[in-house]
Amino acid sequence: MTWQKQLAIELLVISGIGLIMGLLGPFGTYAMPFALRLAYWVIFILVGYLIFRPISFAAIWLHEATTVPYWGAMTMALLVAGLPLSMMIGFMINGFRWQGLMFSDDFALLYLQVIGIGLGISLVMRNLFPREHRSTGDQGDGEGPDHTLPLPALHNRLPQGFPDTILALGVEDHYVRVHATERSEMLLMRLGDAIREMEHIEGHQVHRSWWVAAEAVASAKRQDRNWRLLLTNGLEIPVARNRVAALKQIGWIK
Repeated sequence: MTWQKQLAIELLVISGIGLIMGLLGPFGTYAMPFALRLAYWVIFILVGYLIFRPISFAAIWLHEATTVPYWGAMTMALLVAGLPLSMMIGFMINGFRWQGLMFSDDFALLYLQVIGIGLGISLVMRNLFPREHRSTGDQGDGEGPDHTLPLPALHNRLPQGFPDTILALGVEDHYVRVHATERSEMLLMRLGDAIREMEHIEGHQVHRSWWVAAEAVASAKRQDRNWRLLLTNGLEIPVARNRVAALKQIGWIK
């Protein structure tokens, strides 16, 4: 999906959220005239999105460049983006005056309300666009099929531009190496945690140090009493003896 189409779809969804909020009239806005209430919510939801979206990119870069968890970085982005939006809304409801705005209890409550709405919208957008919501550009890398399933959570730990299709996970010291076609990256985490973050991706742990995606298996070969899986990217993965029977049942080993 191109970034122009992605932006148009997101703006449409955001506008729809603004209309829903306008119909519901939360936080005392239901007393406003109907047309004004709709305009109020749609405009400020759109403005909030336009403020938050660029800051969210910086949060993703922070997450990818450091050990800050994804939602920790996004919470920081919400806290930062919520301040100018709260000031804009507060300025309007304060009769277009700055005096007495910033340090009042009403402003603190308004700020918390803005953060709460921003968090809710972030969760909605994250679930609607689990793949595209990570950047403004095309997410396709030219490798592998065009997946209809969202990317696994582990992808949020990987650098921008890492291929969508993860083929295998291998342990190296205290790290997990994530393998794709012609690229790999090291992550400081346990293999079990990395496997859990692969979520809906079909695959199996074939060795205490290896997890393999089903679509990555090209064939299997036997060496004496041991088996090895041959992956589509050329990797050869050892199979633990206690996993051979299970892999035969699913057809990975024949």
